[in-house]
Amino acid sequence: MIIVLSQTDKAALASVRCLPGLMAAEKEGSIWLRGIDANKEIDLRIRQLPGLHTYTLDADDYLFPTLGLTPIGKLQPMNWVPLSTYISVTLPVSALPGKIDQLFVVKLVPSKQSQPGNALLTDLHTWKAYGETTPLVRLQQTRFAVSEEDKVLIIGEPLPALPGKEYVLQDRLLIPLGFEFDPPVISSLIGSQYNSDNDSLLLFHTDSTWEEIPKDAFVQTTRSAIRLTEGRTHE
Repeated sequence: MIIVLSQTDKAALASVRCLPGLMAAEKEGSIWLRGIDANKEIDLRIRQLPGLHTYTLDADDYLFPTLGLTPIGKLQPMNWVPLSTYISVTLPVSALPGKIDQLFVVKLVPSKQSQPGNALLTDLHTWKAYGETTPLVRLQQTRFAVSEEDKVLIIGEPLPALPGKEYVLQDRLLIPLGFEFDPPVISSLIGSQYNSDNDSLLLFHTDSTWEEIPKDAFVQTTRSAIRLTEGRTHE
C-alpha cells in the first residue's frame, strides 16, 4: 500500500515513526509513504493519517486505486528513506553533546488530562528540615538527588507535602505537572533517541528547556543520607 500526504501534514507522521518497515519520499510538494502490507491488518495509526490518496502497488510497481482494477500509472523512482530518518526528533535546548538536524521541535503545552505528580523539585534546606521530623516509614518510600545549586529532586509516592515544583515521571522523562508534549506521541521517541542507554532521567521545564540527571545520582532516602547531603553537581 502507498499513502500520499500533503507536505503540510508532515507532523502527522510522528505517530507512525516507530512502526517497522515504513519508508518516505518527497515528490512535487507531497509525501509518499510505503512499506504498508495491504494483506495484513493495518495499524490504526496508519489508517488515521490524513492521506490525499491511497494506492496499492503490484509486483511491477503499477499503482492501483483502492479497490480499483485499472492502474492509474507506475510508481516513479524516488529517494526513499526510512521514516525514522525522515522524521527526526530535536529538543530545543540540550545538555547533551552532539549535533542533530532540527527537523521536529519539541514543546510543552498545558495538558488536558489530570494526573498526580510522583516527583518534586525543592530546595535542600526545606528537605533537611522535613527529614528531621517526618516518620521514617514516609522517608523510605522516596529517593532523592541533589545539585550543586542545593536543589533536591525527590521521587516516590506519596510525595512529601513540601513547597516546590511537581513533576510526572513517564518513560524516563520528568514532565512538569499540568503539562504534556505537543504532540503527546513524541514523548515515547525522546527517551529512545536521547537516553537509549536508560541510565538517566530527562527533566523538562515549562519553557521546554531540559537537563539530564544520571540515575546513579539518586540515593535511597534515610535520615542519615539527608543529614550528610551537601550540594553537588549531578548533571
